[in-house]
Amino acid sequence: MVIQKSTHSASTVNFISDRQRNANQYKKQHILSSKIETSITLHKKNLLDHFSCVNAIEFSNNGLYLVSGGDDRRVVLWDLEKSLDSSHKPPCMKGEHNSNIFCLAFDNSDRKIFSAGNDEQVIVHDLERGETLDVFQHDEAVYGISVEPDNDNVFASACDDGRILIWDIRESPSTEPFMLAGYISAFHAVTYNPVDPRLIATANSKEGIALWDIRKPRTCVQKLFKKNCFR
Repeated sequence: MVIQKSTHSASTVNFISDRQRNANQYKKQHILSSKIETSITLHKKNLLDHFSCVNAIEFSNNGLYLVSGGDDRRVVLWDLEKSLDSSHKPPCMKGEHNSNIFCLAFDNSDRKIFSAGNDEQVIVHDLERGETLDVFQHDEAVYGISVEPDNDNVFASACDDGRILIWDIRESPSTEPFMLAGYISAFHAVTYNPVDPRLIATANSKEGIALWDIRKPRTCVQKLFKKNCFR
């Protein structure tokens, strides 16, 4: 009986906590929408904080945040509601890259930010605290990241060494990743199908656009380009 009461109590607390978090998120979304609708100078608003070229931007899934990264090696988090106020100073993630940032991604719950670039690593950041959660080392530059739609713990990376790698952040960073695809030419982008995560689309510098099925590694399901479109 004691265990049942404890379990019930814990589930009730979790339910109330989730409901409160969702209510706060809805409130922020409503306030942001109202500010956008009433702002007559929104089209002139510049988000100024980087020191050099910005190479990557990404909206959060709930639409409340924008993350940016570039040649200054910093990952900057913009709270869009606060950013409409010109005096707002956006926070930076504490973990900085050693070279240019090329790509960014949020996990599906908007609690983690993934960043990658020329320094051959993917850094996983905690959105709220800005702390570095983990670092996944690659052999060469990383040009694209995509988080699996049904699993925040799994992400794919598109690499300059011609590989598409699937990582699980629950594993040690030293664990060998699953290689979905391998070419001699660089992959520039990767994205999961949001409806069927078993399907992944890639863009390669020589091989073009292709579809892959994670159940059939290293076997392209379909190429989506005409050979004569490449010079």
